[in-house]
Amino acid sequence: MVEETAALASRLTRRLRKRGWTISTAESCTGGLIASLLTDISGASAWFVQGWIVYSNESKMRELGVEKSAFDNGESGAVSHKVAVQMARGARYKSGSNLAIAVTGIAGPSGSETGKEVGRVHVAVIAEDYFLVRRMDFGENDRLDNKRSFAAFALRLAIEALDRVGDGEKRATSLSVGPSTTDELPIEETDDIELGTEEWEGAISWGSEKKTVSQSLKKIDLASLIDWDE
Repeated sequence: MVEETAALASRLTRRLRKRGWTISTAESCTGGLIASLLTDISGASAWFVQGWIVYSNESKMRELGVEKSAFDNGESGAVSHKVAVQMARGARYKSGSNLAIAVTGIAGPSGSETGKEVGRVHVAVIAEDYFLVRRMDFGENDRLDNKRSFAAFALRLAIEALDRVGDGEKRATSLSVGPSTTDELPIEETDDIELGTEEWEGAISWGSEKKTVSQSLKKIDLASLIDWDE
């Protein structure tokens, strides 16, 4: 697993260097493991901008602008696609990177919730204005094994998102910081990509208003702007 994650990090950085892109990370359950894997590679200062370890809900809101409403009980909560995509959005927005990875999950051995068992993770990747969010259930493995599996899953998803953007497969879905328009489309959701997975994707319009990051993050409630069509 260690060799696999290192190889995935290397593959991702080669793609970043080829494009001249930078990356940022926002991690909860992996505790900085993804940032560590990326910065283990020599020359990381040329493309790694910044990383956040936001373990508590409060830190996710304070540091990355995740809305309080995203933590509502029920189908949402801290381990959800809504929180993951808001974490990634905040990381990309605050760091100014081209690509951001965010991960939130339950590494175990405790922490499971109703309908959310140990081993569940949601990963969000934003590549410029395209975002891809996917859920995976790894099962009740050792805590460290789950963290490594989550990190490898996140790196694979980042590579996939970059390849989709490179292949011109960006979807036309738009999220706006301003009022909604009638031509905005709901996010395309694809269930059962693999057994125990779900996927959400779309595109974000960052807006043209000149505001500070903190002002913009306070204004935006990404959860209310997305029709998740669940």
